[in-house]
Amino acid sequence: MKKLFLIPAVMLLAGSVFGQAKFLAKDTPEKCKAKDLLFLVTFDKHSVNADFAKGDKYSTTMRDTNLGLRGVIGFDSKPAYQAESGEALRFSVEKNVDPHQGTLILWTAGMDYSPGEAMTNGKKRGNIALAHIWVQNGSRHIEYQLYEYGENVYFDWRSSDGPQGWGSVGRVAVPRKKIRKGEWHQIAATWNDKRLKIYLNGEKIKETALPSKVTMTADIKAVNNKKSFIGIKSPFYEDKHIWGVGIDDFAIYGRPMTDLEIRNQYLNLLKDRSGAKPQAFSVTLNGVDTGHKEKKLDKIDRLEAEFDFAALSDADQKLLSAGKLKAAYTLTAPDGTKKTGSWTFSKPMEVRLLSGINQVGKYSLESRIGKETVTVSIDRPDFSWIGNGYGDEDEVPAIWKKDFKLDGRTITVWNRTYQFGEGPLPEKILAYGKPLLKERVRLLIDGNEPVWTAGKTSRTNRTVTFTGTGKIGQAKIKYATTVEFDGLIKFEWTVDGKPEIGRMELVWCVSPENKQFLMTPHVDETKAQQKAFLYPKTAGNPKLLWFVTEKKGGFAYTMLHDANWVYDSNKPVLFADKATGECRVEMINKKVQLPESTPYTALFIATPTRPLPELNRVIQYGDTRGGHKHMTNGGGNGGFNEVFTHEPHPYDFEYRHKNGIDNSCSVYGASSALTTYSPVGRYLRKYWEVPGAYSYNMPYSRPVGLGKYVHEHYFSLSACNSCSINDYLLYGQHKLYTHKLASKIWQVYYDLCGDGLCSNPLHGCGFKDKFGRDIKTFNVLNKRDLIRRTVSHAHKYGKTVMIHAQRDFIPMMTGLADYYFPGEQYGSLLQRNPYGYTDEVSDAIYRSEFNRNVLGIGVIHLPALGQANRAYFREPAYKYTEAMICMLQSHDIDTSQDWAAGKPLQKVWDILALYGVQHKDTVCRLYHEQKEITSSEPEVRVTYYSCPEKRYVLFLANKDIRPYNTEIDVSRIAPGDFKAMEEYKGKPVAVKDGKFKIRVPARSFRIVAFPPLSGFPIKDPMRKVWSGYSGKNKTVRFMLSPDGGINGSSCLQQKNTEQSGGCFTRTLTVEPGKTYVLKVQARQSNPADKNRITMRIQFRQGNKFVGLNPKMVRKAAAKDWQQLVLKYRIPDTGKGKKCDNLLLTLDGTGTNTSTFFDDFEMDEVPSETNDK
Repeated sequence: MKKLFLIPAVMLLAGSVFGQAKFLAKDTPEKCKAKDLLFLVTFDKHSVNADFAKGDKYSTTMRDTNLGLRGVIGFDSKPAYQAESGEALRFSVEKNVDPHQGTLILWTAGMDYSPGEAMTNGKKRGNIALAHIWVQNGSRHIEYQLYEYGENVYFDWRSSDGPQGWGSVGRVAVPRKKIRKGEWHQIAATWNDKRLKIYLNGEKIKETALPSKVTMTADIKAVNNKKSFIGIKSPFYEDKHIWGVGIDDFAIYGRPMTDLEIRNQYLNLLKDRSGAKPQAFSVTLNGVDTGHKEKKLDKIDRLEAEFDFAALSDADQKLLSAGKLKAAYTLTAPDGTKKTGSWTFSKPMEVRLLSGINQVGKYSLESRIGKETVTVSIDRPDFSWIGNGYGDEDEVPAIWKKDFKLDGRTITVWNRTYQFGEGPLPEKILAYGKPLLKERVRLLIDGNEPVWTAGKTSRTNRTVTFTGTGKIGQAKIKYATTVEFDGLIKFEWTVDGKPEIGRMELVWCVSPENKQFLMTPHVDETKAQQKAFLYPKTAGNPKLLWFVTEKKGGFAYTMLHDANWVYDSNKPVLFADKATGECRVEMINKKVQLPESTPYTALFIATPTRPLPELNRVIQYGDTRGGHKHMTNGGGNGGFNEVFTHEPHPYDFEYRHKNGIDNSCSVYGASSALTTYSPVGRYLRKYWEVPGAYSYNMPYSRPVGLGKYVHEHYFSLSACNSCSINDYLLYGQHKLYTHKLASKIWQVYYDLCGDGLCSNPLHGCGFKDKFGRDIKTFNVLNKRDLIRRTVSHAHKYGKTVMIHAQRDFIPMMTGLADYYFPGEQYGSLLQRNPYGYTDEVSDAIYRSEFNRNVLGIGVIHLPALGQANRAYFREPAYKYTEAMICMLQSHDIDTSQDWAAGKPLQKVWDILALYGVQHKDTVCRLYHEQKEITSSEPEVRVTYYSCPEKRYVLFLANKDIRPYNTEIDVSRIAPGDFKAMEEYKGKPVAVKDGKFKIRVPARSFRIVAFPPLSGFPIKDPMRKVWSGYSGKNKTVRFMLSPDGGINGSSCLQQKNTEQSGGCFTRTLTVEPGKTYVLKVQARQSNPADKNRITMRIQFRQGNKFVGLNPKMVRKAAAKDWQQLVLKYRIPDTGKGKKCDNLLLTLDGTGTNTSTFFDDFEMDEVPSETNDK
């Protein structure tokens, strides 16, 4: 099993990675051995469930939550937890906590704020829940609360017993001055029947006596009921998880630990216990990139010096407060030139900008305040790639080009037509030649539509822009609607006249034929027909209204931001009626007077947005037998300059890929991150940062010579796509496509490619609207820009693009790509129930979120079985992969092998490939749409393929927990009596009068095909490349030659360069006591006297050789085709009786030559004695 290293399989930190290297990483089992431990949640295994518990270890509220999908890097560089909106992580109390004595220890970090400061951006943060223990007995309870308020953490004891009021609460608090954003720190609290104590980083800070009424609670016991719980970031007071708070290693002990124990356990986690010399002030240098502003790029020719004056002397603090603190500075450039000056400061933290920073190399800044001197330096990388324009040419990519047309105010894009009138939005939309909308999209102000007047039309090769005006009451509106080549509608309008209005909304209604699914982007599976959603405060909340139907198309809306919206944040603004297809977006729903020139933006698109890619079935992505499409660099070990870019390493890329198969590599990367290994990422980290974004601990195999590596880990650095990261990623891809080994590349892949929110004001994503509100921007257009450029540039070089974004498919951006890679989100579910694919993932998910005929792009499913449990890769756990195949194949969904068992999946692939299911002319008829093949047992679903050469492949799926005997009626497509083959188990099927009976196992499948191609004789015309094997240093390549075979057909090609060696391999099922004849045609392009061509068989049971000597036939290489024939009887005694398969190898020796193999055949013949 090759290791696929995807983001959710590693972990991340939301916010800064300050101080991560300070602490030791202990193994989870070691953590669980702590003395008197009752309960421990480490989050180390991407799960929220407890690693150790005297009672129930499973969360009562979130047991299936997979932290690999969001991830936070904890204090020990292992996974941690950050709560998302609406979450309340709770556990049962019985045996997990003693309400009368104990110790609570947890690690925490403020991800998007500084805990040591009372306010953030001048505002109080309010109460922030950290931990909550509630033990209920009847009507009485004991309660412990650990929470933040301002810069303090409080630990409260409360009881329902009277009296209440002043003095009835036990409380201790710890201040956290100087704890910075992203800094992990440990909070500990102890309690008994007399006192509370609280600790910060191992040091006791405060203790207090409990109220005397504590004696009244002695009879309360920790028993499980509906009201009792242990809460981790379970909200109380006004906390709604608005602030990013990391939690790690949450532990409860059965007794109060002593002061020394608390101190020692903290010190034992430190890597370095020596102190550092304190500084009076600190300086940090940051590269400046303010992003794309009106298509103008920041030249990245400035430095920011960031000063922190927290530790100044009292005298200097007074100067600072008076605005008179002066600092002299000297800036030294890489060429040695110096620039001097001075600054005056008045605030505890201030920045200064330095211009003219345009040399490559080290800049040093020396700052002096009195006798204190601080010198810092930063390395400026080469930024010559800024503004490269790759993929940004004013031209339409080929797959859309011939369809993109303008005729008056009618625009034609692929598969769709937009007909505009005087107004800013289409009067009519056609998809598949049929109306998509029952009622057109309208902008309504106080219930009425403005009177529109069309203005000028402009266009570029990629876009068309309609302008115009509108009038309603006192409001005057100017609009500009831009339609791009793939059908994106960007509607921008400005309201003038300072009107007072009570409501502004967008309304529309899709046709009845186009409302099968409501995607938000998650498919809505609730029974409620009228849906209402709050404005999405986080990227994970509903942010898309997309009604869509399989194979008929849909219509989608999403927002860029909520600038100048006027609404109650606790009331819905997005509405959809699943019964009627009506949609409504309320941007203003309470009376307000708009300022002059108030702007708004809305995004729409009709789907699907593009033709499907050529390859959609039996891609065999990740097939570990080799020779197929596969991911490279997923673990930072693919020959690239780092794990997140596609830039080939100067020598390691060639070393790793020189023997690779053409058109096979899918190169891992990320759309919006670099790592701390990257000089560019380090230099621009502050200005590129997406506040609150996760940071991953990513592996990288750093080359230190040919074939030599240092294996390291680097934290990821978020990078907003509004900045120059897009240019940087395209720069690396261009170097890849123009490399001499570019033929090896099939695809570039983007992880981290969802539609996130960014609030960074340094590059413009965070800003204030006309009402002074702080606005965050969704990344949909900036990331769309990246995907559009990536697809355009990749297609120029014959490459494809795949996107991974969990369940965050946004057709306005993701719909541009060639492939989508969903499915990884089920890791936690599969930990609990390995049959989750059949038992718990709904048909609606398969038919919508995994369906290429809904999404409009190719889909390759990403399994999560191996992430849940590595044992699922091996027998007897193949049944879990079979359950996955049952559901995927019955819905015609292609899958990767990564994180699934290889053998069952490879077997299915081989069957489908044998019959040509992957062929472009193959037609699939899904179980829910076809009526021509029936099953007497309704639980057995029949999806079938009509393949070339008039062959049929029936996929019989049973998702039920019981097996079924059923009769399959194929008489409507194949009447009469004939032979078929159940291919998965290799058993013949007799069809009588167009019917046959078969037993389909529980949560599994059977594959019946006719006329059969399997069994004997086997005839392989070499349409698919076989697996290949070569020694570590062999320069041999294994590929499929499209026209090198007999009569110009395809065939296998083994290409030897400076060395000889290696072979094609194939596994063949056999039985002891039977005789087999194997034949293959072979030739060589450049035969020499000593060159040989060999066909060899080796005898195995499973993957183990049984001990018989290999048998072979060998001939001198020749330019003309010649046949190699090998006949052998498998012994049914001794070692031979164990043999159940042959390992067949084909090889040709010689240097600078290619050996071609074609028309392999194998047949079973009457048994006879082997030749001696």
